[in-house]
Amino acid sequence: MQEIAKPAQYQDYHDWAPAVLIAAFFLHGIVFVWQAVGVIRAGEAHIVDHGGIALHWGGQLGLLIAFWFTASYSLQAWQMTIEAPDYKNFASTMEAERAAKYMIAAQPDGVLSIKGTLELGITRRLAALLAQDSEIYEIALSSEGGNIYEARGLSRLFRENGLTTTVTDECSSACTTAFIGGRKRQLRPGAKLGFHQYRILASYHVLGADPRAEEKKDQKLFLEAGVSRDFVSRMHSAAPGSMWYPEAGELLDAGVITESSD
Repeated sequence: MQEIAKPAQYQDYHDWAPAVLIAAFFLHGIVFVWQAVGVIRAGEAHIVDHGGIALHWGGQLGLLIAFWFTASYSLQAWQMTIEAPDYKNFASTMEAERAAKYMIAAQPDGVLSIKGTLELGITRRLAALLAQDSEIYEIALSSEGGNIYEARGLSRLFRENGLTTTVTDECSSACTTAFIGGRKRQLRPGAKLGFHQYRILASYHVLGADPRAEEKKDQKLFLEAGVSRDFVSRMHSAAPGSMWYPEAGELLDAGVITESSD
């Protein structure tokens, strides 16, 4: 019966805690003790009348099992009264915090700028903007990196929509993966691309994570974009805590950028 009456997922009986706890105490406490005493007395009467103790032992074993179930249901009843976290609000808060770390802004003449870290959700958000505005032809990037999976998503979007990617000041780490998806790729005067080895920015062990394997995936993207194998073999040579900034001429010769921009 308690299984039927328990609240739905992400809901609770916090506002009804006194009534729930009183009902649990009555059913799992008073009623159970009354029933247990009745079983024990019935077993003792059976011994007196018939002399056998097997059924009495069976009754006591049943009581032990019933006690275990009763204790479990008592704990469940108490847990029902604990206020459940507002998961929907938590998810919205987390999404807002991530969105605050980057900015997507439309500029004149079909240019869309992306500034900040590449956070979860940025690919979905940009895809919606591209679907609304077919006049966008260029993405101006200014980012020191972020989530590599989102960077790949952006790279795919740029490639599928035939967009030009331009670096306004710096595009480093995961940002370079997004940048390479551009049909035309260019640097503004003084802008730079930064490369280094991948690392996991987490204070805990992430199961199945392999930064070297992720590097190989992105190296393949660069090769598919026409970048020279010599450059690709060196693009992840810098240590995770440092950065390699190739000269614009080297980037042009290697095919990382397709043209310079005044």
